[in-house]
Amino acid sequence: MNSILWERPPVQLSISRSELHVWQVNLDNINYQHKYLISLLSSEEIKRSKRFIFDRDRHCYQVTHSMKRLILANYLDCDPQCLHFKIESYGKPALANLLCSMKVQFNISHSHDLILIAITVEDPIGIDIEYNNKKRSIERLVETIFSPSEMKFFLTLKSQREKEETFFRCWTRKEAYLKAIGIGLRQNLTNISVDLNKTVSSHDWLKISTISQSEIMLWKIFPINIDDFYIANAVATFFQKYLFCYKGNELLSV
Repeated sequence: MNSILWERPPVQLSISRSELHVWQVNLDNINYQHKYLISLLSSEEIKRSKRFIFDRDRHCYQVTHSMKRLILANYLDCDPQCLHFKIESYGKPALANLLCSMKVQFNISHSHDLILIAITVEDPIGIDIEYNNKKRSIERLVETIFSPSEMKFFLTLKSQREKEETFFRCWTRKEAYLKAIGIGLRQNLTNISVDLNKTVSSHDWLKISTISQSEIMLWKIFPINIDDFYIANAVATFFQKYLFCYKGNELLSV
């Protein structure tokens, strides 16, 4: 597995088009900062958070959207509460006010105790993280997700661990792609084929059987290594060449 260094974020945040920044936020490490984070939310976000029945789901929503505001505000050099968001076609969130003219793009994924927030400039980005829940039966899902070529590879795997890792690798790469193009899980996943190796090089492109050859060359996989319990992948464009990973919780200690 390639080593990824999760760094403390710099005091002055900046990002170029050639960079992809991924922020990791650990829900369990948010304690006394929670009241501050809630103060960053809009009245509508607070209202939505109150609709959750379970405290943990409410906590996750509040932390996700407040950290989104805090991180974006650091790039845009503005007050987190000044940010406004819109929902684009098929439900993808984006900046809605004049600050979006700076062309900062973002995407968010959450699973279990972790939140990932991916940031790019000018170009769309998608990210997905999944917690490997051993109780989940992957066998029933494989046929609805894997393409014929992927299924052929999957059937050669011997151990259950290999099968689980491959399943989640396939799932996160496909979902990250669909989030990048802004349509979510509205496309037949079996029409998409991705590289299922643990690591991919900068020349490994997504193989999409339903789009043109020129568009195939647009999208690139970035594996995001965390630990043995999580599998995460980002999909960006060929403009993004450098990956930087930051500890989001550190922003609260600055």
